[in-house]
Amino acid sequence: MGEQNRNRQGGIVGPVILIGLGIVFLLNNLGLLDWSVWEVLLRLWPILLIAAGLDLIVGWRSIWGSLLALVLTLGVLVMALWLSRVGVGAERAVRTKEIAQPLRDVERAEVKLDPGVGTLRLQAARDSENLVEGTIHLGRQEELESRFSAQGDIGEFMLRTESGAFGPFSVGLMDQRLWDLKLNNAVPLNLETHLGLGETDVDLTGLEVESLVVDHGIGQTTVVLPSEGQPEVMIDGAIGQTIVVIPEGLAARIRLDTGITSRQLPEAYACDDDICTSPGYDTADQHVELEVGQAIGSLVIRQ
Repeated sequence: MGEQNRNRQGGIVGPVILIGLGIVFLLNNLGLLDWSVWEVLLRLWPILLIAAGLDLIVGWRSIWGSLLALVLTLGVLVMALWLSRVGVGAERAVRTKEIAQPLRDVERAEVKLDPGVGTLRLQAARDSENLVEGTIHLGRQEELESRFSAQGDIGEFMLRTESGAFGPFSVGLMDQRLWDLKLNNAVPLNLETHLGLGETDVDLTGLEVESLVVDHGIGQTTVVLPSEGQPEVMIDGAIGQTIVVIPEGLAARIRLDTGITSRQLPEAYACDDDICTSPGYDTADQHVELEVGQAIGSLVIRQ
């Protein structure tokens, strides 16, 4: 009977992974650990599969097998914490490409950017003749697809990556993918960004934005809204931290759709369930309609 009970005992890798991920979430929410740790964890996840496999095959039969699986699991978590601290991949890029899409004769534009993984930085260009300009650092096996078209006075520009690999294997441990782009500040923009893994930093200061869609998977998203206009903004994140900065003088109505997420909003905002409004919203000429979704992590609204 004793031998049968021992054979029915569960492995230890699963509980250790859950405890470890819970600790990472706690450190994220306390501000003691950067959300970039999830980028490293996603790259190292195959080791967790190896540890779980060892635990299933030999963990129930041998204490040494369980200990080996435990060491591998803890090693992945410790390595992820260390690499996120030292800034893995901060110095390496495989290729660099300059982007310069002329504005031509368009009077408004729709811009769609899809880096896939890495870091996306956007801000206003000053006195530029280009709709979009900047520098892109490409990773391994990665190519750019760019398309521009104009119908009347409306221009459409799309920029995305094509990669021969997907997921953690498409990015070397020390690879850095960086899109550092600037947008024309003389034409109204409808802007859309998509990033599966990494960091999104969008500063709309000085831009005329009619609508903004930010779709983010895992990592940190920071959006600084324009100080003027009546933009419609939708930000959707899965795991990580979302920070939205609302300039003084811009009123806001915010619809929140959050799961396991901590919320931080200005004290002056009035909230009714998941809808929060700033003082004077109903009579403000400059205001934003903001919809924010965050499944797991942290949401911060600043003004």
